[in-house]
Amino acid sequence: MTTTTRQPLMETTDNTATSSPTPTSTARRSGRVTKAPAKFTPEPTSLSKRKRASEHDDGEDGENESPEDEEDPNEDDDPDASEVEQERQRSRKRKPSSQSTKAKKPALKKPKINGDAPSRPQIPAEPTASAPALALNNLASLPSRPKKSARVAIAQPEGEGLYTDIFRSDDRPNEVATRWYHKYQADHAEALTDLVNCILLSAGCDQRVTEDDIRDPDNCQNRLADLQNVYAEEGITDYPLISRARTTRSFRDLLVGFFRSLVDVLHETDALYKDVQILENISRWVASMSSSTLRPFRHTATTIALAIQTALVKAAGILDGRISNYMQQLEKTKGKGSKNAGLVESIQQNLTDAEHYRDVCKDQIQDIFDTVFVHRYRDIDAKIRTECVEALGNWIWMLPTVFMEPEYLRYLGWMLSDVMPQTRHEVLKQLGRIFKNHAEKLGHFIDRFRPRLVEMATKDSDVNVRVVAISNIQILKDSGNLEPDEIDSIGRLIFDPELRIRKAVLDFFAGCVNDSIENKVEEIGGEDAIDELFQDQDEEDFSSPRSDWVSIKCLAELLAAYDTQIEEENPVEPPRSLDIAVDAIPAVAPETRISLAGHVLYEKIDQLKNWELLSGYLLYDHSSSASSKSASKGGSVETALRRAVAPEGREEAILLEVLASAVRSSLAAPAELEKSKKHLRAEGIHLIGPEEAARKLASIIPQLLSKYGAEARTAVTVLRLEHSLDLNVYQQLGQDSTTYDRLLNGICTQFDRHIDRGVLAETTTALLHGRKYPALEETIDEKVSELWDKTINKLRQFDKSSELGIRRNLEEPAIIELGNILLKTSKLVTLKDCIEVLEADGQVEGSESPAIEILIRIVMRGKLDQVDENLDDPEDEAVSYAVKTCLFYFMWKARALRDAVNEQRPNPALQIERLNTLRQSFVRNLVWTLSSRGTNDDLRLFSTGALCDLHVAFASVRRVIERNAAEGSAVDYSLINPLLDPIDPGLTRELIEIFTAAERAYARCINRQLNNPGEDEGPIGHFSSDEEDDEDEDDSDLTPVQKKRKELKAERVLCELTGKMVLAIVAKVLDQGGSGQGAAGKIKKRMVRNQNKLGHNFKETLAYLVDEGRAARVREAAAKAAGKKKRPAATAPGSRARNSRPAAAGNAGAAAAGKKQALSAEIIAAEDDDSELSDIEIEEEEPEAVPEPEEERTELADDPIEDNDEDVGGDGDGKSKKDDDGDEDMDDE
Repeated sequence: MTTTTRQPLMETTDNTATSSPTPTSTARRSGRVTKAPAKFTPEPTSLSKRKRASEHDDGEDGENESPEDEEDPNEDDDPDASEVEQERQRSRKRKPSSQSTKAKKPALKKPKINGDAPSRPQIPAEPTASAPALALNNLASLPSRPKKSARVAIAQPEGEGLYTDIFRSDDRPNEVATRWYHKYQADHAEALTDLVNCILLSAGCDQRVTEDDIRDPDNCQNRLADLQNVYAEEGITDYPLISRARTTRSFRDLLVGFFRSLVDVLHETDALYKDVQILENISRWVASMSSSTLRPFRHTATTIALAIQTALVKAAGILDGRISNYMQQLEKTKGKGSKNAGLVESIQQNLTDAEHYRDVCKDQIQDIFDTVFVHRYRDIDAKIRTECVEALGNWIWMLPTVFMEPEYLRYLGWMLSDVMPQTRHEVLKQLGRIFKNHAEKLGHFIDRFRPRLVEMATKDSDVNVRVVAISNIQILKDSGNLEPDEIDSIGRLIFDPELRIRKAVLDFFAGCVNDSIENKVEEIGGEDAIDELFQDQDEEDFSSPRSDWVSIKCLAELLAAYDTQIEEENPVEPPRSLDIAVDAIPAVAPETRISLAGHVLYEKIDQLKNWELLSGYLLYDHSSSASSKSASKGGSVETALRRAVAPEGREEAILLEVLASAVRSSLAAPAELEKSKKHLRAEGIHLIGPEEAARKLASIIPQLLSKYGAEARTAVTVLRLEHSLDLNVYQQLGQDSTTYDRLLNGICTQFDRHIDRGVLAETTTALLHGRKYPALEETIDEKVSELWDKTINKLRQFDKSSELGIRRNLEEPAIIELGNILLKTSKLVTLKDCIEVLEADGQVEGSESPAIEILIRIVMRGKLDQVDENLDDPEDEAVSYAVKTCLFYFMWKARALRDAVNEQRPNPALQIERLNTLRQSFVRNLVWTLSSRGTNDDLRLFSTGALCDLHVAFASVRRVIERNAAEGSAVDYSLINPLLDPIDPGLTRELIEIFTAAERAYARCINRQLNNPGEDEGPIGHFSSDEEDDEDEDDSDLTPVQKKRKELKAERVLCELTGKMVLAIVAKVLDQGGSGQGAAGKIKKRMVRNQNKLGHNFKETLAYLVDEGRAARVREAAAKAAGKKKRPAATAPGSRARNSRPAAAGNAGAAAAGKKQALSAEIIAAEDDDSELSDIEIEEEEPEAVPEPEEERTELADDPIEDNDEDVGGDGDGKSKKDDDGDEDMDDE
């Protein structure tokens, strides 16, 4: 049989498909005459077979070579190579030059269709507004013409034909395929014409081919090129396969179903093997279209080719089964002797036919694989690549005897590095199916690509890809195909910040724990020995050794090992004490990686669901039990067990965090608790209810504090357990008050014993939590008063021996001790009204002045006159805590004034005068502190914020006075006016400089260029270029983690300062003009200059200055809320007592944590009943008590920095910015 070679789709000078020839007119690309050629009738069964032309295909799709640039060894010996070259030369001779083409044809004339078939009218569709413009290289030189509106390819044309039968009839695909085969038997050319036109319509092209085109196979490439040019000129931006119209939702299923059914029909009728020209002619057009530079052609043809290939693979599987059956029948028949000679001959003939069919099918499968798949699996379009991967996975699954070979599997391995996540996801999905049943047969493939799988599971940018990769790694682990270091890499993902990853790796980690349990049980003496030892154990006794302790020990060992590995790979420097003091970072992280892991482990490990078991393990004295010895056999097993389960190193600290997570999870999900009771009770694990849990937890916490309270890290974890307690239980059950007393004593002992910032923050939170319950409030207040007495006495001892208003008059140990005392005062002042404590005269000789005056004098230590690197940080830290304490004192005083005004009580003039004197001293010392510093250090920024907060607190009093006056109140509050003075306008320039420095510091961290000042503004900042260069050089030595930490801190500082200044401007205590500083609004104008330059957090913080309506709505809601009657002490479990601390105006950490300042009407209305600090105050929150969650802090790193003033490049779809040309491969993307 004569064969010809498939020609390239387009003829170019270098025979490559990387750039399409630019049509200069609508003339035929072949250069032949436009009149209809003379018709001829070819031989009925001699339609040429198309073979893959090695040289032409390599030139046409050279970008689709395998990543290893492998070549087919048979290509060099192709007997048709010379014929291919001759055909190329003939085609070039027929092709005229571009100049002659332009001269012969007008630019706007439509191309003619080959043959004399009538042209089909085009049916326009509705344009799609959201469809992207279709850019093609071959449109680059089109003559100028009016732009056409974007068109959507038609999906359901009118009339009859195969396309209508497939997509508009109710017939099943096999029925339509059967009818088409009967039509083919009647007229080959007509049926093939109908089929090719159906493919063109499926690609969105309403042009048609004629029977003459079908009878001229050598012109297939040129005819498709003509159709492609016409299609491109129509400007269609959508085609049925990707259209989102409802009418085309099932389009792909119908299209794929028809071609699969067609191959099935050909297989069942044996036409697939006896009349091979059917599939060869179909494949010729499909394969040619699959190499088109036009995406609709390429995508549609690839989908069809893959569907045909899938059906061929199915047929090959059927033939393999048939051959196997014939061979078995032949062996059985031959064994029965010569009597069955006729039957043997018949079976042999059937076997020969089946083997022949199988060879034909094999050739067809390989032909489609070579001509379509090897080029399109690296297509520029991710959808096409994904379909190729899915099809290959199906072929391997359906016919593993053929496709489960390295020459096919390697494509899946290569595609693991695809640039698009959906393609990588599909590869992993297909590999997962294969690994489940054939992992033992894929040793070489697994060894080669396992590192990439581990890398995807641990580092891929897409969470969905990581989840599927982890499931594949789980299969490899179960089949024993993972190395120990790879197991550790995946196991450490239990600490991953992403919740979905932690849940995905949970089964893997639990399997690692189970493996460790098995090894440890064998070391102890075997499972039978352990069962015999604990056969009589009491299920309710958690204080004695149990068999479950083996599981707890193994869990602790594994968590400790992984935690150590992470710390070694990513060491974290401890935070500066000064950063904590000025609220630049929280004193203690709300969640650690251990606690995050504990939450998901609670769902999987039964021993954690009953946290009493874990607490019994932690409270047990393992040191004494490990040293005990016994002479009996049973005693030796028991001794070995106790030694094996004894915790070591950091394991106890880790288990404490896991216990805290388990307690929070169990008390937070009572519904889940009920669901799991039956299952766990069947396994001997008893769960308790919330009330019983609260009582038991209250008795366990003091014991844990007694054992682990000496170390700050473990004390913090134990104190967190109190946060989960429902203390309402002790309100209802008076006999349990002694239990809570023991708990309260333990908490206060930790406050008195420790100077660690984290411990003090957690004890403060615990005391605040208890004060929410009225029945416990009085008891807690007594303890707080005792703590106040101890702290004030220590402070007076310093005041007696030293002048606390002078900087650098104390040695470093003394100033550190003073800072620790002030740290405790800054915590105690947040718990309850402290006015009486701080205003009381001293009873110590040499320190008779009230404590508030001592604290205000300490603020004066912030005045910097000489730099001392050794003392500056401790000094600033002590001053910052004094500022916090003083600020809260004035906030309590402002609240008392508001209460008096609301109740229309007069304020004694002496008290107002004294308060004003204290306020002026505090303001003066704050101004000295911030003005004496040339750079924006931590204390300068903190003092600036405190200055704003102080004036905002007293501004709330003015608003209440104005409201009462409007309601007709006759009480005169003019004595209070000095307290309501705004910030000195003379500080305007300095405040602008402080804000500018903070702004520049953050802009430098994120490499952003700030806007230039306006004509009426000053320079951008006061930094010199030398200082900028020095800071840049310092940044070059930082690790990526350190740079990110510096960036987050700079953003927090900027947003914190901005939020406080915004509050002051809205409260009308800042930027009001006067004193020769010009008109009001100068600071506001400077602050909004770079509003769109420095991220969403900064932008939203400034929104209240830009959106006047928003600020007005806030003031209106605040005034309305302030008019409500103040409710009495709360009785609900979660309410706050009447004399609870005021809103923490000094803590604007929410703004820097990715939140806006809480100025919305909803927040003010919700918080007003518990705090009447001001009509514009920020949201009431517990300072240091409940730090912002880690997810909110880290969210700043992921927050995109938008710049509305600049154009941001990139489509965002991960594709190349070139045209739809499929000849640009994945590597070029």
